[in-house]
Amino acid sequence: MIELPNEDLYEVIIRSLNRVNDLLVGHGERVAYSVMRLLEQDGRFSEEEISKIVWTVLFHDIGNFRKTDTWNLVQLENDQDYSHAIYGFLFLKTFFPFSQYATIVRYHHSTDAEIENACIEQKLKWVVKCLRIVDASDLYFVNNGRKDIDKAYTYFQNLSRRLFPAGLPIGSTDFSVMCDMDTIHYRLLERIKRQVLSSGEKEALLRTLVCSMDFRSHYTALHCSMMVRASDMLADCFELEPKVKNEIHIGAILHDLGKIAIPIEILESPGKLDGRLWEIMKSHVMITEDILKGCVSDEILQIAIRHHETLDGSGYPRGISGEELTLPQRIVAVGDIVSALSEERSYKQAFPLHEVMNILGQMCHAGKICPRVMKMLEDHSDSIYHAVLEEGLRTAEAFEQIYAKYYEFTQSSMQ
Repeated sequence: MIELPNEDLYEVIIRSLNRVNDLLVGHGERVAYSVMRLLEQDGRFSEEEISKIVWTVLFHDIGNFRKTDTWNLVQLENDQDYSHAIYGFLFLKTFFPFSQYATIVRYHHSTDAEIENACIEQKLKWVVKCLRIVDASDLYFVNNGRKDIDKAYTYFQNLSRRLFPAGLPIGSTDFSVMCDMDTIHYRLLERIKRQVLSSGEKEALLRTLVCSMDFRSHYTALHCSMMVRASDMLADCFELEPKVKNEIHIGAILHDLGKIAIPIEILESPGKLDGRLWEIMKSHVMITEDILKGCVSDEILQIAIRHHETLDGSGYPRGISGEELTLPQRIVAVGDIVSALSEERSYKQAFPLHEVMNILGQMCHAGKICPRVMKMLEDHSDSIYHAVLEEGLRTAEAFEQIYAKYYEFTQSSMQ
């Protein structure tokens, strides 16, 4: 059960999205803010609809995360490689709690004619056009070094007149505020704070973020879901109180958020990382801490960032050892290893149960992982291992379906 306040959930997601590309820090918020202002003035949209569309717009570039060169998103936009809009649409249809609005992501780079001919209701066509205008205008602003807002505003006006010949309330976008990220962040946050979100919707928003990173590659696609399942089952075996089990669940979901800033070629390296590349890989833990600090309880934070620490102090990032590592932290550390061993990686095949247990047994004997957790895993190894594999299969099926549909879309658009 995700009990994060809306404002903390929002902060975690924004901090994560801003780690993808230094050039586009704030892009999602600026675009979401402008669309929000247009929706507010239009009068046809309820408060609930506006809030859900704001979340959708914040994720509008999520399709770009699948690319190996996410550090060059601005150039991708310039090259008119808009396949990410299709992938983003399919991804949001699968994971996003407000999937009814995924269509606006599908068409946000489409031609005028494609938007007009799209089989969607007129209200959403209007939103698509608004998103297209403000997204293109902000990228124009970014491409010009964020130095001449007047030129960007002129670009915005010209595109608005083309897509809305009858007129668009241009002044309602507060275009001059686009350089003031504090104001934009505050105004979006005020709206998000008022929104009623269920625990399930909050978890779906976090899983949308996490899966967008995992799904960059079939080698990473299964990890978080399998790791969370292993950690949850171990927590159940220990019969921990609900509050602690919930902290383990949330910490496990969030444990690898920092990998959003790690290049895919490092995550997928077929050989052992060493030197500078290994240091970059290890930095994902500290990035996770930067993202989560102040947004989750200290218990959840420490569970998330200590999953690579070991009892003998040889782990990272801080070399914490012994009694400093709580039982929930030890459980999640073992859950992470169970997942890693049970799934295929770029450098290995998935291991069968006996091999998973043999490796973990050796780690326990060497003083790396907790004997109590190891004993509990041994007592329930068959049920935990097969439940983890089942979770992996469900996630793999979602991954394959998204990419199969993506292939169909892209092939048909080329014909």
